[in-house]
Amino acid sequence: SVYGAQLSSEACRELGFSSNLLCSSCNLLGQFNLNQLDPFCRQCCQEEAQLETRKVSFGTNL
Repeated sequence: SVYGAQLSSEACRELGFSSNLLCSSCNLLGQFNLNQLDPFCRQCCQEEAQLETRKVSFGTNL
């Protein structure tokens, strides 16, 4: 995340955030009056580009 120190995966799970949370999802918190969660969301999220590099392809090309 570009918003400072990241929380550990365990801490994020305890806060209810998924390990594959996208930072773009944090932008939606305001629509649900959940702005107080934004700092935690930003510390647990991943930019979409980072997530793409973590994807692993399973299977074969036939």
